[in-house]
Amino acid sequence: MTFSSIHAGEMHQLGHSVQNAGKSLTECAAQLRAILNEVELTHPGAAAIGRIGQWLTDQAPDLYRRRDLAYEAEKVDVDVFGNPLPGAVVPAGMTRIDETRLIPAAVRAEAAQAAPLFTAAARGDAGALEKLAPFRERLSDPRFATALLEQLGPRALLAIPAAMGTRVRKALDADDGSAAAVRRQNRDVLSMLSKALATATDPTKDARLGRKFLEEFKRQGRAEIPAPDMGGLTNPGYWSLGQILAAAPKQAYSEWFMKTIGQDMIRWDRDYLKQHRERFLPKDTDVYNLPAPTDTRPFQNSDTIGAADPLAALLTVAATSRERAQTLLDDRDLLKYLMSDRRPQWAMGDHGESLGTAMEAAMKGPDADSKRLTVMATQILADDVKPHVSFNDAGEVELKNPSELDWLSGTRDNLGRILAEHTDDIVSSYYQNHPRLPDNELVGDVEGKKTARFNPTDLDLVLLDVAADEQAYQALLLGQVADMRGKIDQAMATRNRDWLNNVIALNSTALGHLVEARRMALVGRGKEADAVDEALRKLVQAGVGLVPIPFAQQVGKVGLKAADTIYENFVSNGYAKAGDWLVQQSGHAGGNMTKAVGDAATNDKTVQQLMKQMMESSAVAHESYSHDDLRGPFVTGDPPRIKPPLHMTRSEYESFVDWIEENSTVPADYKEVQQTTAVGAEEFRDNLKSATQK
Repeated sequence: MTFSSIHAGEMHQLGHSVQNAGKSLTECAAQLRAILNEVELTHPGAAAIGRIGQWLTDQAPDLYRRRDLAYEAEKVDVDVFGNPLPGAVVPAGMTRIDETRLIPAAVRAEAAQAAPLFTAAARGDAGALEKLAPFRERLSDPRFATALLEQLGPRALLAIPAAMGTRVRKALDADDGSAAAVRRQNRDVLSMLSKALATATDPTKDARLGRKFLEEFKRQGRAEIPAPDMGGLTNPGYWSLGQILAAAPKQAYSEWFMKTIGQDMIRWDRDYLKQHRERFLPKDTDVYNLPAPTDTRPFQNSDTIGAADPLAALLTVAATSRERAQTLLDDRDLLKYLMSDRRPQWAMGDHGESLGTAMEAAMKGPDADSKRLTVMATQILADDVKPHVSFNDAGEVELKNPSELDWLSGTRDNLGRILAEHTDDIVSSYYQNHPRLPDNELVGDVEGKKTARFNPTDLDLVLLDVAADEQAYQALLLGQVADMRGKIDQAMATRNRDWLNNVIALNSTALGHLVEARRMALVGRGKEADAVDEALRKLVQAGVGLVPIPFAQQVGKVGLKAADTIYENFVSNGYAKAGDWLVQQSGHAGGNMTKAVGDAATNDKTVQQLMKQMMESSAVAHESYSHDDLRGPFVTGDPPRIKPPLHMTRSEYESFVDWIEENSTVPADYKEVQQTTAVGAEEFRDNLKSATQK
């Protein structure tokens, strides 16, 4: 970096003077040539004066750019001519500026060549598209990208997608099959502009767009942009920005962009909805509207093509990193708007799939921001679910207008995976019974580990909605299974009897909440209760609880103090992944002998069997049983050891169960499971009843 110090006001005057001097000398040279032409004479001095005038004219913008850097550094707002706005305070004295942010004239000249080609390509000029190809690699150069966007200006940039939409509309109306090719060309051009915009709005780069450009960009985002040759049809500027973002969904925009432009785009969407009562979400079939310049993607599990939703494009881009997603969603009011107030608009579009993707990117991690945003999201969603819940005379839950909850159905699988990664905190929350806490208290710290402070009633209302989705329920179930499996095994390994009792009580209670949520979610939507138990029953039949934790056998070699590390590693990549590993190892994918569970078993009975499996396999893995009279078909090796239950035949397993009943603490622990599983289901019903009564 190269720095210099300038006086902003004096630099403005210098630029103004140089600009006027250049203009005067250019006019003087023109007058001299005219006089000399009348007497049929020439003189090199006239040409020299003209060159000096042109040189001065060329220098003025560079001086103004230095002035603008000084104003930007001092946060001085200016008008379109660079004059400080009324009331703006210009600090006296010198301001330090970074000279490396100044873009060389040669680069600006290249950008001046490229800018009109984008506009021409948007209108269908095939030659312009071809001429743009050499500039493609330059778009990652912050100096070229910044110069290009400054040359275009915010208004012209946002007019490009509108012009493209006009071409698509005409191609669709012609019904000649050309629309797909037009959209491919449009995507090519818009993805180039997206690359340039991402590069030029990265604050870590020396060259980048300044405050004046970006303030004008936000103003034009709220303005109506006319579509050429469409009889006066217009679209909001931020709709156009959404189309630029949609063309390159993996483009890496800066966190700064998400904070400034991204959040402003959401606020515009909210303000537009309040004012117009409807969204500008055109589809190809809306013949009087402007269609998306590029093709929109189908909905989840559907062939139906979606609407051109600018916020869906923004959220998809934000989801490319945890930091970007957290920055965009880190505002309760905006998150509430997206999750609650905007529901009818999501129903017109992708049903919140893009929102769910961004939420998952922002909320799945173990960091404090992920946990805070997750708790915040449960509070918002719980308030939306609560008005739909009631109980009939038989004590069964009833859901009023569940289709309204389905407007945001695209987020359920994401929320299932999010909550699965916070399984440990969910289990603790049911015991700690936190009230609903303010935003600055949503995250705790236990021995250096960040914890999410969920409210149990909020959790249960959220589970009632999320567990209706098969993928979401599967993720939640696997998270719970992995958490129980790890903790039971760890307690057995460390011979911590009190901890084992707590694990059994807390985890079976939490699982009771989950399976009851699944039952009520489906029954409340008119489905048979028998189908509710199937997913959990299949896991238990496959023997998922009989799989010992990876490396558990090493505890005896490395010592009990190393057990904590072993079990932390088990869930280091996430509870859902650990649960999925258990499923694969259990033979759920095929191959191993399954352990029977009654086909008519209730959720409570199935949970009890699952916990019984885990205690049995942990007892064997860590030899927590009496070694006296160790005989039977389930014994192997010399010295004799009990065969891992997962590898036993059915008859061996039945003999083992009879034997371990007399030679371990598993039966006593099992009684605790029987009690607390039912407690969890009852707590779930009580929480929902309490919420609906309030």
